[in-house]
Amino acid sequence: MKRMLSLVLILTLVLSLANISFAKEKGTPVEGNLIKIATEEDFSKGELTGLALSSSDVSDGALRLAEGETDGEYVSEIFATEAFEYMVASWNAEVPEGTYVEVQARAYVDMKDSWTDWLTWGKWSKNIAKRASVSETTDLAKVDTDIFTIRGSDGETASLVQLKVLLHSDDAAVTPVLEQVCATYKNTLEGQYITPTQSYSAYEGELPASVKLKMPAISQMVREPGIGNVMCSATTMCLLLNYYGEDLLPEQVALLNWDYYYEGFGNWPFTVAVAGMFGYESYVQYADFDVVRNELANGHPVGINVTYSGDPNGSYPYLENAAMGGTAGHLITLTGYETVDGVEYFYSTDPAAGSDEGTYRRYRADQLINCWKARIAYIVHEKQQDITPIEVVDAKLVPVEGEFHLYTLDTGDAFTVDSRFRSNKLKSAGCGIAAYTIEGQDAVPGVENFDMVCKANRIFKYNISGDTKGQINLSPGKMMPSAAPGETWTFRLYFMTTDGKYAETTVDITKPAEEAEETPAPEAEATPEPTEAPEATEAPEAEVPADAEVKEGPGAGAVIGIVVAGIVIAAAAAFFVIRSKKK
Repeated sequence: MKRMLSLVLILTLVLSLANISFAKEKGTPVEGNLIKIATEEDFSKGELTGLALSSSDVSDGALRLAEGETDGEYVSEIFATEAFEYMVASWNAEVPEGTYVEVQARAYVDMKDSWTDWLTWGKWSKNIAKRASVSETTDLAKVDTDIFTIRGSDGETASLVQLKVLLHSDDAAVTPVLEQVCATYKNTLEGQYITPTQSYSAYEGELPASVKLKMPAISQMVREPGIGNVMCSATTMCLLLNYYGEDLLPEQVALLNWDYYYEGFGNWPFTVAVAGMFGYESYVQYADFDVVRNELANGHPVGINVTYSGDPNGSYPYLENAAMGGTAGHLITLTGYETVDGVEYFYSTDPAAGSDEGTYRRYRADQLINCWKARIAYIVHEKQQDITPIEVVDAKLVPVEGEFHLYTLDTGDAFTVDSRFRSNKLKSAGCGIAAYTIEGQDAVPGVENFDMVCKANRIFKYNISGDTKGQINLSPGKMMPSAAPGETWTFRLYFMTTDGKYAETTVDITKPAEEAEETPAPEAEATPEPTEAPEATEAPEAEVPADAEVKEGPGAGAVIGIVVAGIVIAAAAAFFVIRSKKK
């Protein structure tokens, strides 16, 4: 009996020690669904390697590389959260040329009693070829472009989170600066809903009965033809930034938020990171209408992602008064709310409309909530720092001596408008988009009724480009066909590059009394007529999972890949048939 009691005591002691050894770590409790690290005090609770922490009049706290360092690492404290399935990180950072920041996270999966690997959201850089997300899959979790997902089919969730940020510079004399890093998370399992955090958006006092913010109006559908119908995320962020006082073209935002790996403009963290480059506090949050109403009452419009059909019998949730026929993934801006005859509505600026004027919409809240499946919100607050990633370049058009209507663009050494400029607009630094407007003929319909008028509210044309010699053909016959002989028009030209350079210049062109023989103009994309979104944006009848994280359509690279795969499969099938016949 004594021996038995001794064995029991020993076994109890061993089990006790085992429990101590494998006990779940404790973390700092977080209420709601948003982790936000933005102050000197916040950052000081983590571990810094090769970094310096500082605060100033314009920043509550920021991390930069320590003197002489080219690489640094920040690892946050451990945060204890409510059980979640999905997580999205976001950040605000300055990334001068030759630098990048990279945000990573790991999570503790309770059912597996284990931490996931560190997974990354990719590199954030001004260099378009390095600005790329990553898709990684491990046994416990995966990151697909911008969503960190706990893997498993048995209700697996995580309840601890730790963040890591890497800072890098090619030159020790230049440093990136991390101003803020956030993480938001959600749980779609029955009975495990996480109420979104309101502490950063709470309105003091009772909410107003109605709010309607004065917003710009910009349609993505009349922008650069090669990207217009897939840049809703960039256009939404352009609307938010212009509301706060910027005067950007949506293409400028698009060239800054393009995800080289994903081949699209719909990366949520990348889009809000653009706002951070302009000095605005911004982050992604899984939100609800309570958060949205509070933000609107505080004067902050909100971007949200939606999936909708304009037809009650469409493939996606029905949205009355929708700006287009249907979409599996789209971004819109919410700009106000009101209740009429017992029905709540949200005001919206929806960039999918076929014209700037048509973007002003009002959507029923009870329908919109069904369209807002992923519950992603772009939160942008007032400008905190007077910074910008845009470098305005002095430029002038110089006539090519001895050549009729040929010009070169003199920008010093900033960039060159040659045949690569447009063709490599989403591939190489220094390439980008060129456009023009015609003074006195460029007002968009209804502009006099807009809440705010922006530079973008002109009729832009995109059919100009350079040749291999860097010569731009501004043929009067092609650019001013309706002009009378001898009439002079003033053209304003716009050039914007992937690395944030921007130039505007004007030129007066007179239509000759008798048209001289002209040098053929280089082939260029046609300027699209303002139109509703193409029917192809609505997929064939199919069920969309209730928690599907839908985004914008695939980029050109994905489409080409599908076509090539189809050709390969068809060729293989033909080869098989021929072999069969020979037998």
